[in-house]
Amino acid sequence: MPKQIVGVYAPPDRKESWEEHADEMGMSTSEWANAMIEAGLKKFDRDIQPDESKRDLRRRNNEIWNRLQELKEERDSLEKQLYQTERRAILDFVEENNGCRYKEIAKHLSKNQASRLTKLLDALDGDEIEIDEDGHVYRL
Repeated sequence: MPKQIVGVYAPPDRKESWEEHADEMGMSTSEWANAMIEAGLKKFDRDIQPDESKRDLRRRNNEIWNRLQELKEERDSLEKQLYQTERRAILDFVEENNGCRYKEIAKHLSKNQASRLTKLLDALDGDEIEIDEDGHVYRL
């Protein structure tokens, strides 16, 4: 369909602003103006209604805040258990290898990660997690 010219009278500063916006979007001024007019013709309601009431937002905020606190407590518990498991592994190794060096401890820890994980999972099993017969782990 052939294009037709539509003239618009605009103050010079507005025309310059339109040209800058068009340039920023990689469009000609004509393309930009056409796109802006089409966007303006869309059915927009001037009265913006919030999706949720303030009471609903406060309630959701409190729920999320409470969940965050629970997760922080859970994380702290897991960190404590992990620290105790790692600490125990180091103490046991040093006791069995008195006078050992840092590198030897690091090598031992890297070799025995799986067994320490097993001990940690066993400590959590029944209290915070459940491990089924197939080895799947679930949060209680």
